[in-house]
Amino acid sequence: MMWDSTYAETGHADRNIALRNRPDLKPVEERMNIVSNRVVDTDPHSNTTLRLESALEAGLVALFKVQPGVIAVMAQYQVEICIDGIWHTYWFDICVDFENGCRAFYAVRNEENAEEVELLVELFRNQELKNHGHFAFVMTEEDISKPAIYRAEQIVQARRKDNKRNNGLVYQTLMQAGGRERLGNVFLAIQEIIPPSVAWDAVWSLIDQGVICHDHPDAHNLFLKNHSWIRVVGRENDEEE
Repeated sequence: MMWDSTYAETGHADRNIALRNRPDLKPVEERMNIVSNRVVDTDPHSNTTLRLESALEAGLVALFKVQPGVIAVMAQYQVEICIDGIWHTYWFDICVDFENGCRAFYAVRNEENAEEVELLVELFRNQELKNHGHFAFVMTEEDISKPAIYRAEQIVQARRKDNKRNNGLVYQTLMQAGGRERLGNVFLAIQEIIPPSVAWDAVWSLIDQGVICHDHPDAHNLFLKNHSWIRVVGRENDEEE
């Protein structure tokens, strides 16, 4: 999937968390308010802009940009939850639609603040989930790790720069090394043909396509570095990083 648009439409949201400019106030950008510093991102599947409440929410959106099967990401989805006989409005931070027809809702919180939200989400699952979608989750920094976000961001960048020649060069170099080699050694082997920055994008393109992988049992929670092992998918090796 290729995407790179500066003209994305504003995405649907049941709650507007943006500040509006008013004649009697400073421009939004100058107010130094927590709301004025919201994160704005783009969902590549629907080409819509999303206004998010935190960097952690933006990290989750980054993961969904590259997750197979996602067809749309929305922010601020409104539901109702009954607590002690009284109905309360609640907004899920992220709503995701999948190509298999499933819809999932995500409440994003720091681990230390997650317990209360877990109770609310459990009430929603029992009361109203069937009227809105299929799954509801609470996501914390344990689920949205910095290495996973970085991995997703690198894949998005690689999709924009995808080059079959460079991809093929990295792949052939890795095959000549036996199908498994440290990343830095692959870069050294082809540095006179393409610079490491270009080879880096090619590596992520191949990872995205499932041709090669970061060869470590916990690769999704680790940063890919020069000393990391990469491997052609299908060529197993018992050695670890």
